[in-house]
Amino acid sequence: SKKGQQRAVPTPGKNQKRYLAGALNATTGTVTWVEWEKKNSDIFLRLLAELRRRYRQAKTIRLIVDNYVIHKSSVTRCFLRHNQKFKLLFQPAYHLWVNKIERLWKKLHDTATRNHQHGTMNRLMEAVRTFMALASPFPGNCLALAKVQVDRN
Repeated sequence: SKKGQQRAVPTPGKNQKRYLAGALNATTGTVTWVEWEKKNSDIFLRLLAELRRRYRQAKTIRLIVDNYVIHKSSVTRCFLRHNQKFKLLFQPAYHLWVNKIERLWKKLHDTATRNHQHGTMNRLMEAVRTFMALASPFPGNCLALAKVQVDRN
């Protein structure tokens, strides 16, 4: 944009939002993720259900999580009481050196969502899904992640 003029950034709709919840396997770099319309306990429980499905044989699944309310809600605590396979390790939010998936979220925002110019929510989510498909194993091929290109029209 020209100096002194603010560039218009189209938004994908009125208050339309989508959220991701994900887990990074520290050994393999495999990323397991789910998407949902709300950032509430439901999205976290969907992620836990997907992890339980994906890692059926695992005796224990340890998750490093931040202190976000959905990780400690009464619904989540009830689920965890009945699913002893999961062990949560609480850490401060946004500590890249502790919770490696924070790097993935930053790269996602830098690559696909920050200041995007996708005309619709569906196109934005296409870009997100493309990124996530290339992201596993993470960090994997960082060059490929840096060059994620999705049709922005």
